Amino acid sequence: MKSVYSKALLLVLGSASMALAANVASAALVVSEVDAAGSGTSTYAADWFELTNTGSSSVSLSGYRMDDNHASFSASVALTGVASLGAGQTAIFIEDTGKTDTTLDAAFEAAWFGTNVPAGLIIGNYGGSSVGLSQSGDAVNIYTSSGTLVTGVTFGASPGAGATFDNTAGVSGTISTASVLGVNGAFKSVTGGEIGSPGIDTAVTPVPLPASALLLMSGIGGAGMFLRKRKVRIG
Repeated sequence: MKSVYSKALLLVLGSASMALAANVASAALVVSEVDAAGSGTSTYAADWFELTNTGSSSVSLSGYRMDDNHASFSASVALTGVASLGAGQTAIFIEDTGKTDTTLDAAFEAAWFGTNVPAGLIIGNYGGSSVGLSQSGDAVNIYTSSGTLVTGVTFGASPGAGATFDNTAGVSGTISTASVLGVNGAFKSVTGGEIGSPGIDTAVTPVPLPASALLLMSGIGGAGMFLRKRKVRIG
């Protein structure tokens, strides 16, 4: 005779642990800024969004994709130019509007920073006929290579005066806060047409674990106590 833990309970623990790990991973990335008006108000004529890793370890972006308010992985397009984001790092993803990425990225840097481009600025790209950010309201949804929705935001009409949407709060859902000069690092672009903080938003508040993850943690703790107190004997 030997004493073993119930297989059923071990399976519950394993499933809960995997689900918790998935929740923690998804909470690490935040769409921290969006400019859906850049295509119409800037000299580089392109929309863009910013992705920030609020976690404590690097996140691989291999195979990651984005979609707008279709919220459809099948309609999504690839994120290119950025292999991974280290803890606390931010990357800008600019929509490819027909120019080469190199030309577009250089025009973006010149418009926002002139000759004083911040060291370590990370820029990637995306593009395709199925996506495009509307000034009247849209969304940014980020997927893994397997189609899992990692993070996303929705938004209404773009703010006036060329301001971007500032999501320093790390909201996952609807965002509406406009960038304001001097707040959360926001500044006016060198060309003077926009206000935001592209690529330098390092103050994003870490995203709290979803309630489901907290319940899983409680469940794991309770199951552990149960297992310590009760064993099932089998021959």
